[in-house]
Amino acid sequence: MSESICRFMSAKNEDSTIQAVRFVYETECLSLAQPFLHPIYVFHIVTKGTAVFHIGNSKYSLKRGDVFFAFPAYPYYLDADEEFEYIYISFMGNGATSRLSKCNITSENPYYSDYGFLCTLFENAIRRITPSNSNLLTEAVLYYALSFFDIKGSEYEVDEQNNSSSVFENIVDYVDYHYRESDISLSRLANVFSYTEKYLSSLFKKNMQIGFISYLNNLRIQYACELIQKGNMNMADISVACGYSDYSYFSKVFKKITGHSPREGLKYLKTKS
Repeated sequence: MSESICRFMSAKNEDSTIQAVRFVYETECLSLAQPFLHPIYVFHIVTKGTAVFHIGNSKYSLKRGDVFFAFPAYPYYLDADEEFEYIYISFMGNGATSRLSKCNITSENPYYSDYGFLCTLFENAIRRITPSNSNLLTEAVLYYALSFFDIKGSEYEVDEQNNSSSVFENIVDYVDYHYRESDISLSRLANVFSYTEKYLSSLFKKNMQIGFISYLNNLRIQYACELIQKGNMNMADISVACGYSDYSYFSKVFKKITGHSPREGLKYLKTKS
C-alpha cells in the first residue's frame, strides 16, 4: 500500500490575493485593433495556429501550448496567421504583482513554451462556465496554471534561506498593503522590520530581480490603470490615490512604465476592457 501524502499550506494573506477578471477564448485575433494595451495582467495560452509575439524590443514565435503574459499598460502586438487562436485570463491584485515578480515573469521575460498540457484544461473549463460558477472556475484555472511557474531562489533548501524568505514575504505583504501611502519607503520598512535599508534593498533585488522603488512604482501604476478604467477620477486625483504627492513625478513614472503620458493613457485605457 502506498503512503499517504500530507502537505501543510501557508496561511493566505487577504491582501495578497489574485482576482480574475475575464476568461476569453479568442478566435478572431486578426480583426482586433493593435497594439494591445491592457490595464491589468493577462495570461494567454495558444490553442491553435502560429503567431509572432512582439513586446518591447523582443519577439517570440508562438504555437499551441505556448504561454505569454501581458502587463498593465505595456503595449504588445501579435503578427498572427489566419488560424491563430488563444485563451486568456485577465487578472489583477497585489498578489498578482508579487507572484509574477517572484517567478521572474516580467515584460523582459514574458514567454514560456511547452505548456500544452494546460490547453485541454483551459478549453474544457471555458466551455463549462455558467453565471453561477464563473468566478470560482476562472480563478481555480488561473491559480492552477500559475502553480507551474516556479518561484526562484530555492528558498526552502536550508534554514537560513527559509528565514530570509519568511522575512521577505512579510515585507512584501506590508508593501502590498501600504503602497498607496505617500510615505512608504525603505526607511519606513527599516523602522518597521528593524533591518538596515541596505539589507532590505538587497532582499528585493535578490528575490524580485528588481529594486524596491521599481516594485513600488509597478504596484502604483497598475492601480492607476485600474482607476483610469473605472473612469470616476481625474488624473490629479488618481496620482494622489496611488501615493504620489508630486503629479509631475507621477507623470514621469507613468510614462516610463507604460510608454504613454497619463493623459494619453487615460484616453487609451478608457477604451479597453
